[in-house]
Amino acid sequence: MVVIGIDPAIRKNGFALCFYDTINKTVDFLIMDFVDFIIYTESLKKYDVNNFREYVFAVENSNLQNLSFDMKGNKGILARKSRNVGMNQAVSQLTCDLLKRRGFEVVEISPKQKGAKLEHETFKALTMNMTVANYKGLKGEQDKRDAFKIALLYEKYK
Repeated sequence: MVVIGIDPAIRKNGFALCFYDTINKTVDFLIMDFVDFIIYTESLKKYDVNNFREYVFAVENSNLQNLSFDMKGNKGILARKSRNVGMNQAVSQLTCDLLKRRGFEVVEISPKQKGAKLEHETFKALTMNMTVANYKGLKGEQDKRDAFKIALLYEKYK
């Protein structure tokens, strides 16, 4: 089975996908934007009969958490933060709805369930006995680490 963990965001290249093959113990990543994600999922099938794999999704759905986040700053900063949170809540819900409409199993994970950000050293420790592709350990790859953490949480919340 391949668990595809998704950390969605509406910004350009805001979709981090982690492909965690639970049988072969491999981890791979793709980064794209929402439109590319829609196109990508059009061709993805629930079962890959050539490789005998099933695809399931774990998605961080910030729409499950109806809280106000960081409330620091002036009115303009608060308005921007509010818009950004609202856009990410919308795109994460749309992601879940799209995948369900396409017949995939989807486990929705709230930001609270996901918990703290996964640091590079912890990621390295968790993947020590796995083959990892398309990951360099850069500070800017936080979305990839978050997508990996979401993929790992699939079993806990399914």
